[in-house]
Amino acid sequence: MAKKPKVEVDEGLVRQVIAGQLPLTTTVTREIEDPAQQEPQAEPEVAVRDSEEETQDIPTPAPEPRRRRTMVIPDFEQTYMTRHDIHVRSALYVSIDTKRKVLDVVKKIGSEYMTATSYVENIVRQHLELYKDDINRIYKQKSTKNLI
Repeated sequence: MAKKPKVEVDEGLVRQVIAGQLPLTTTVTREIEDPAQQEPQAEPEVAVRDSEEETQDIPTPAPEPRRRRTMVIPDFEQTYMTRHDIHVRSALYVSIDTKRKVLDVVKKIGSEYMTATSYVENIVRQHLELYKDDINRIYKQKSTKNLI
């Protein structure tokens, strides 16, 4: 009777999917081969080719797709649900649906002194810090200085 294959979940990819950085259709699992079940493989035979035509028919392996760097997901409450007193403010606009979701999050899991402004400030700060290198790289392609 055949055993079920072992499956491993890539927690980093799961975090990125939850954070909305990867599409929901991203595969976050992979099968792991059990070394006890693997049959010993014979060493591959090396054939000497006489002509270049035969070597052109051999498919070359596709390069592995580049994976985004794995990031450490910080503690949500410690990172996002801390109050900041912002004395000099400026307006930024979001859709009404986003505003309602932000207010729900702050009201339901924030402390009584937590504000939506502090929550959004924390999100934007974390985003800019996390993607600072990418932002500067893209900006340098268009200019000669760092943006952030």
